[in-house]
Amino acid sequence: MAGRTKESRRGREGRRQRRVARRRSEILAAAARVFASQGYANATTREIADEADMAEGTLYNYFDGKREILLAIANEAEAPMEAALLEAGRMQSRAEMIAMAEKALDISSTELPFTRTLLTEAWLDDDILQGFVSVRLKRIHQRLVDFIEERIDAGMFRAIDSTLAAQIVIGMFGGLMLPALRGVAPSPSVERRHALAETVVDLLLDGVRAQEV
Repeated sequence: MAGRTKESRRGREGRRQRRVARRRSEILAAAARVFASQGYANATTREIADEADMAEGTLYNYFDGKREILLAIANEAEAPMEAALLEAGRMQSRAEMIAMAEKALDISSTELPFTRTLLTEAWLDDDILQGFVSVRLKRIHQRLVDFIEERIDAGMFRAIDSTLAAQIVIGMFGGLMLPALRGVAPSPSVERRHALAETVVDLLLDGVRAQEV
């Protein structure tokens, strides 16, 4: 009897945790929509709560305020990029590198409203800059350094400064998405992202010098 009671208690706790996680996800999705349309500075928790179809007081059962929501969005947005970087370590062929570059652009395009909001706040808030943006960039940079060094050791890449090369790759992707981040151009279409991925990989592997016939 005690065993069944304990299992029942665990079952209720599991359902409660799933409900909380689902509600938090709904709030984050609503906040992302509000931030995208209003801007973080102008958005209010009341507007986020309305978008999530709940009372403002209920929202505070899940988050302390707008800043905590922003940081939670940043953490959620990091997961797909982390997964892509782990997958990148297994790339071997040019086609796989193009597919990975395209995936990185796809993720960047999907995260555009979050990234725009996060970078705007990082410009004004050193805690966000150092605690989230810088940490994320350092992690991406180190993954790229490791990838490049592994290919150099395997004889696939020539000996180059892996740290500088990784910075160049990040700069190329940042430059491609900058007009959309700034809001002066739309996010690249699926077809455009594929073409950009091909061009990036061609430049990285072959440079700009004309190939000898």
